[in-house]
Amino acid sequence: MADPHAVIEALVRRPFFWRSDRPLPLVLVVGRDGGAFDAARRLAAPFEDFLPQATVRAGEYDTLRELVEALAGEHGQLGKPVGGSFLPPPRFPLVQFVLWARRQREEPPPGEPVDVPGRIWPPDPQSRTGQEAFKERLKDWRRGRYGGDRGRRTAADFLGRAATTWVPVGTLAAWSLGGASDLVGLIPWALGVLVAVVGTLIQAMLSIRGSFFNGWFRKQPYLARKPFERLPKYALRIANASEAEVERLLVHALCQDLRQAYQKWLIPWPSWGRGLYAMLVLDARWSGDVNERFLRTLEESVEETGLLPPLLVMAAVPESFAPGHRPVTAGRLADLPALVAAWRTAARRRVPPLRLMVSTPEMPVDDDYRPHLLAPRLRAVGYWCVMALLLIGPVVLLGRIQQDRNAHCGGLFWVERIGKECVGVVNAGGPSPDGLFPSKEITKLVAQIDQNNALAREAGTYVSVVLFGEYSVAQDQNDSAFVGARAELTAVQEYQQGVSGAPRLQVLVANAGTNFDQGRRTAELVSEMAAEDPRVLGVIGFQRSVSGVEDAIQTLHTAKIPMLVTTATADRLGYVPDGSAGSDYPSPYVFRLGSSNRRQARLAVRFARERLLGAVPEPTAVVVKDQTDNDNYTNNLADDYVSEARAAKIRIAESVPYKDRGTGMDMAVSRACGRRPDLLLYAGRAADFLDFLRYVEGKDCGKEQIKVLAGDDVIKAVANSGAAIGDYRRVQVYYAALASRELWRDGAAAPTGFVQGLLGGRHAKESDDNLILSYDAVKLFYERVNAAYRGGLPSRGDVLYQISLVSPRDRWNGSSGVISFGATVHEPENKAIAILKVTDSGKSEVAVRCGRLATTEPEDTRSICLDLDGERAAQNAPAAGSPPASPGSRPASPSAPPGRDAADSGR
Repeated sequence: MADPHAVIEALVRRPFFWRSDRPLPLVLVVGRDGGAFDAARRLAAPFEDFLPQATVRAGEYDTLRELVEALAGEHGQLGKPVGGSFLPPPRFPLVQFVLWARRQREEPPPGEPVDVPGRIWPPDPQSRTGQEAFKERLKDWRRGRYGGDRGRRTAADFLGRAATTWVPVGTLAAWSLGGASDLVGLIPWALGVLVAVVGTLIQAMLSIRGSFFNGWFRKQPYLARKPFERLPKYALRIANASEAEVERLLVHALCQDLRQAYQKWLIPWPSWGRGLYAMLVLDARWSGDVNERFLRTLEESVEETGLLPPLLVMAAVPESFAPGHRPVTAGRLADLPALVAAWRTAARRRVPPLRLMVSTPEMPVDDDYRPHLLAPRLRAVGYWCVMALLLIGPVVLLGRIQQDRNAHCGGLFWVERIGKECVGVVNAGGPSPDGLFPSKEITKLVAQIDQNNALAREAGTYVSVVLFGEYSVAQDQNDSAFVGARAELTAVQEYQQGVSGAPRLQVLVANAGTNFDQGRRTAELVSEMAAEDPRVLGVIGFQRSVSGVEDAIQTLHTAKIPMLVTTATADRLGYVPDGSAGSDYPSPYVFRLGSSNRRQARLAVRFARERLLGAVPEPTAVVVKDQTDNDNYTNNLADDYVSEARAAKIRIAESVPYKDRGTGMDMAVSRACGRRPDLLLYAGRAADFLDFLRYVEGKDCGKEQIKVLAGDDVIKAVANSGAAIGDYRRVQVYYAALASRELWRDGAAAPTGFVQGLLGGRHAKESDDNLILSYDAVKLFYERVNAAYRGGLPSRGDVLYQISLVSPRDRWNGSSGVISFGATVHEPENKAIAILKVTDSGKSEVAVRCGRLATTEPEDTRSICLDLDGERAAQNAPAAGSPPASPGSRPASPSAPPGRDAADSGR
């Protein structure tokens, strides 16, 4: 025979959380004398310390109200703490309100009679004076309801329950309102905290006051609260009601309070963790006794309202107990398992019979039973884990989200924070946030591009091009990186603003960090974005020949994204490794618009030999070069100067290095001037050029003016400081120009519309090469997209093919001159390039130009311009003091195989 205790344990154990609660029977134990109550008590004894439990003996209470107060009053048995449950005990706000209201009947003001003819107390429910009196009493009761330590525990309990709802809500508010680029602003944080605190306090106060539950009085049938009836008036009606009405209300309120204690609320509530139902052991063997009346009232209330309380009642009833008209499942105690199974079958019906009657055996029931209640306790532990997760989890999650926001500069999709810089595509998901860039001018230009992007997206049909540059540089007019970045943005924004046809043009700004240090990571983000967005058809930019740009080009090459390179001029910049040791090849996805270092070095040296040093029998030169480790432009240009000087029979007396933003410039110039050269070849950056000239002006470099010939990068310094350069009297300055408005002033070719604006004075302080080549890049990209556009979005392969058609057979007129790419190596063929002289007034004028500005211009047959891109037939012996060539080295050309030029330090 199965142990009856195991059956009782199965009854009081709640089902799994995701299953609905089951109805519980009224277990009526029948026996002689005190055997029935003893059997019921013994069945309940093993569970007394594990669940809310109450035992009521016969004759213990005189009225049903006293009985209910003993069960669910402020010190009721069912509301006492359960050791080891880890949960607060059930609370009975509805019952306690009814008890308080009824108790007011017996507590009149001093001197007022009770229950006598012409009584004054309790007052009539319609009496305004009576309502005001009950209002004050209700306030006093609420204030003194939970005093001392119990009040603090109650407040802490309800605050904790409320916090588990409102902390996540406040966190969600802070997260949804956050959107700053660097840190979530104070306003979203403050609003989130305010929502959490105010919501917690309001819910806790409503719970403590009982306002959350008092609305139930309107929904129940016994002495129902009227619509819009104030609570003090309702309490006054309860005080005036009959005892029978109040008894039914009390029993029904007891069922509802228990139901609320076990209800599965949407918000976190201790009911989630309750694994055992409450239990009531009742001695109802005496007819007419209050216990028997409670049992019948409970049964009637459940049958009339359908509210099944989560309470297992085990009541001892007399042997002569008549089932009456109610159906009953009856049998012997030994048959209890079968009886419970039969009762559960009946309970699955719409209205289950509540009574389950068993008779006591002759031998007393053994109460030495140890229940297996690990699972219910684990359920309580699980509830507290959920509580902790809801309290701590949102804060931790918000912290992690904030870390992610900070790591992605305010939650931008394709941006990461590395150090103090935000690198990646800053406006892929919409306008770039404020505070990304230290320069107000760059911020303003990006904002204008964002406005154009919004118009493009509104049009519906648009394509995207990525402008790849370094935009987190500080605003410094003497910094070539800043000046170049500003010029790039200016040109691209101007062209984009003029695009009005279909498809429209969206420009995505990709910041690769200072000195392109994060070029590889930025290119990876661009590649990931392009893989998800087929509208991203190409990348333009790459301002400088540094290692970060080379890394970016290799990454974008792997992603097969077409690239238009503007002012990065290192000789083998577009070459990528082919997997073999020491071998590389030109990427088919890279198209360069600017002349290479070798082209400008060859023209510069020829110009120096023929025009500047023509009267010098054996001219000498010193190369002053920036040897910054990752700057491939300066190292490569210096090597090209040395190589081309040999061919032009200019002896390189020495190559003098400086490093890291002008460090050692004074010493380098002193060494260079000590050689008394006829020419100083400057292979450095624009940021250091003014310091270089200042040192040369102040030192003894010879009796006559020393001639300085610089690379294309210094055009940025000349644009801002031409007047200061023109004031020097011991220095004569020339520099190479990849593109310049000055090339168009002689009228040899009709200028483009963009150049006409420049000749008219627009963008006078901008760096011409960055300005013009960036304009050409975005214009060429968009026109090639248009050529591939056939009413549907072209692919990147279509755009690549259209760009490759810009060849000697189908040249393209640009603002930087004629553009024509080679078939194998996509270098510009015979691209316009010039040597400019800085005049005494600080202006620049063209000293010599090679390459055509327009396809209508005739070929230039001057010897100085011939074969600037070609490979030299033979190498002259090295001049004295010049570094020897590496063994086995050979020169590079656009059509050369993938081997590396020994003089090229490019990669």
